[in-house]
Amino acid sequence: MLKVWFQNMNQKRKERIRNLKGIQGYSKSYSISARIGEHYCRVCNELLMINKKDKIINSESDEAKDFDFSFDESRMIGNIKFSWDVYHCAKCDLYVSIKEQRRYEREQRRLLRAQKK
Repeated sequence: MLKVWFQNMNQKRKERIRNLKGIQGYSKSYSISARIGEHYCRVCNELLMINKKDKIINSESDEAKDFDFSFDESRMIGNIKFSWDVYHCAKCDLYVSIKEQRRYEREQRRLLRAQKK
């Protein structure tokens, strides 16, 4: 009985490791306000669209420090595909992260309020 239990645990562990090898995916999504609200380019004032950007990062590379490789209670190793949403301006071909665009819009609102006073 105990031997069967160990074999099952070992098999599950091997499957988990097999699933973590190769290219795995990680995706980050943002709130509904980022998707519904109208956001405009800071360069040409054109309406921004949301595009998905992805990059394959090796867990031992120098770039890995900027990404989170944790998965469940373990750590992903090897080549991992990370995907995230960015704003894209079709007119001037500018890519802006959602976080950076929010920061810019917040600063613009703050400046506008300061001018009204």
